[in-house]
Amino acid sequence: MDLDAAAGALDAAADALYALPRDEFTPARDDRVRNAKAAGDKSLAGQLGKLRRPTVAAWLVNTLARQHPEQLTELAGLGETMRAAHERLDGPALRRLSEQRRDLVTALGRSVRELAGSVGEEVSDAVGRELEGMFATALADPAAARALASGRLSSPKELASAAALDWPAIAPGARPRPVPASPTEPPAAPKPKPTAAAQPGTASKPTATAAKSDTRPKPDTTPKPDTSRGPAAAASEAPPAPNLALTRARQELERLAAALADAEDRATAAHRDHETAAEEEAAAHRAVADRRAELIAAEAAEQQARQRARAARRTREDTDRTLRDAVRRHGVARDRLAALED
Repeated sequence: MDLDAAAGALDAAADALYALPRDEFTPARDDRVRNAKAAGDKSLAGQLGKLRRPTVAAWLVNTLARQHPEQLTELAGLGETMRAAHERLDGPALRRLSEQRRDLVTALGRSVRELAGSVGEEVSDAVGRELEGMFATALADPAAARALASGRLSSPKELASAAALDWPAIAPGARPRPVPASPTEPPAAPKPKPTAAAQPGTASKPTATAAKSDTRPKPDTTPKPDTSRGPAAAASEAPPAPNLALTRARQELERLAAALADAEDRATAAHRDHETAAEEEAAAHRAVADRRAELIAAEAAEQQARQRARAARRTREDTDRTLRDAVRRHGVARDRLAALED
């Protein structure tokens, strides 16, 4: 399969998987992995195995992207408009756009809750905060907006690095899930010790008793114990290698299972901490954006007030000059009148 065909197969499979309900994702993904392996496409099977089941927040956004794509298009457009207004330092526009942003985020949250209610899913406070953080990130970053609209998110944290991912060829942030395969080969079984019959200079003829007691068929593919010294001696020389290898393999499997469980616990805790930090970062970003809009609006108002003050000062100076001229002319006229009366 050429690269374009492989990418198309993965693209179609990811679209189909992330459109499924959450509880159907993992079985459907595993079925596709098995089918790809059966077809001999190990590369596709490996890529499919890396797709992660979406969280509740990610699944809700994926569903919104499929059922109401126009709302996410509006979100991306508003983000572009806000960035342009910020570059122009347009305070009035930023105040107006900030109100539009709040209205749009509220409408998106309402749509998501309606979608969740239609499938019996509940939007908790934590999920609500994740959704708000995802919408805020999409407003601030055009790459995150494209990732949001792709409908293939598995976790909110993927938006933070969306610009470095290949959308929509693969799901963002996909990582291999734990598989039961051991990362190392089990220790090889020790070779059986050579029997006395195989050692030079020690060959001896089997006794009559041994020959009579050893009447079982002897397969050609397995090593045989030395029967020249009787059944008891042959049994005592049977190599314990198979049991030793099995014990070692079991011990290795138990050790790796414990390491895997510990790694999963640490990964879960790390993901939870990261998502909490991402929520705090998104909240801080929103607060900074609000304060920045207020600051720009205040600076624009200050500049307008300064211009009005300059115009008022010029007007005052002009009126002062007019007043002084009127006083001077009044005095001249008064003196002339007095001279005429004398």
